[in-house]
Amino acid sequence: MSKFQDLVIQNGREIAVRPGDHLFNQGDSDSNVYFVKSGILKAYYIRADGKEHIKSFLPEGSIIGSMVALVDDDPCSFSLVAVEDGAVVGLPFSRLKEAARQDIGLANVLIDFLSVYGKRKERREYELLSLSPEERYSVLLEGMHDVEERVNQADLAAYIGVTPQALSRIKRRIKS
Repeated sequence: MSKFQDLVIQNGREIAVRPGDHLFNQGDSDSNVYFVKSGILKAYYIRADGKEHIKSFLPEGSIIGSMVALVDDDPCSFSLVAVEDGAVVGLPFSRLKEAARQDIGLANVLIDFLSVYGKRKERREYELLSLSPEERYSVLLEGMHDVEERVNQADLAAYIGVTPQALSRIKRRIKS
């Protein structure tokens, strides 16, 4: 995956972010792929009633972009915001596609990345539809050991689909 990351870092534009800085909002047009150099990002959806649903947390080394915006130039289906101070590198997806067309090795790396991306989305869908909140919380902790120190309780609760109070109860049950 480093060839892919190297291309983004070498050809992209570095952006310093602070907590609350949005790279894009749901409904925006944004055709960039973002590599998280430092910090952590949060990808989330806003329902019509204003309720926030967190899609994912993206720590250092993560790569993300709105696939509907990248592939079809449709508006972004989710928002992407910094949770911590950090740095990201943005690269227009068109440049990535063109580079992959010129380099079979990079094209293969891109295929591998998209496979992992699809697998991650399928796992998240499974978690939301098949696991209990306690199980979703345990899976989150297994995947991101330091998430409790880096993300606030309200966001953790929104990620697993419960209220902050319910998350407190889950934490107490898990510890006992």
